[in-house]
Amino acid sequence: MTQLVTAAEMQQIDKYTIDTIGMPQDVLIERAAMAVLDVIGASRFDLTHVLVLAGLGNNGADGVAIARLLYAQGINVSLQFVGNVNRAKDSVKRQLAIIEKHGLIRSEKSDFNEATLIVDAIFGVGLNNVLPEGLQKMIKAANHIEKPVVAVDIPTGIDATTGEIRGAALKAHTTVSFGFTKVGLTQQKGSSLSGNIIIKDVGMLIPDDFEFSIQKNCPLPKNNKKTSHYFYNND
Repeated sequence: MTQLVTAAEMQQIDKYTIDTIGMPQDVLIERAAMAVLDVIGASRFDLTHVLVLAGLGNNGADGVAIARLLYAQGINVSLQFVGNVNRAKDSVKRQLAIIEKHGLIRSEKSDFNEATLIVDAIFGVGLNNVLPEGLQKMIKAANHIEKPVVAVDIPTGIDATTGEIRGAALKAHTTVSFGFTKVGLTQQKGSSLSGNIIIKDVGMLIPDDFEFSIQKNCPLPKNNKKTSHYFYNND
């Protein structure tokens, strides 16, 4: 039985882990970043030039940490923010302070053609509106170039609850999702744009009285012609 979570349920679990259990948010960010690195390292991606696209929320904080870990391993990595970094959440700003001490310089603009791998850390489960027009154009351009993309938690532009596209969605080769399978990864366009879906345990806990609203024997709709492949990893 596969337990699926909506965006609201995932946010509830995240809040419980941080506020009630007392797990520092930065610890979860580091674990998430290390989980993504594990997947990248175990795959056959060309790491000549990795481009990390980071948003202004917690998904972006994961992206900054991922860029730092890649940089620490000697990999040529570019970190580009999507949006005004001055409006970023505190979680992002804390990660930025760390990378500055590591010597990693943010890129103002990157060429998708130069990247051999793109890490998508723009929007996660918190996406609740249509993407800005400028971001939609950027995503469509990236999809046209067809570079391999590793999505952090969920591909940008996919609604984590419904699987609908919020204006445009970045097509992923692999999606590293944390804790539980998001419903949106199994529904509508979400299932065909997420690629290989790897679920990684990063230490999130659920309340004793928590009830999953959706449970399935099969993680994908039976009629979906473009099925994704699921791997569960608790390392």
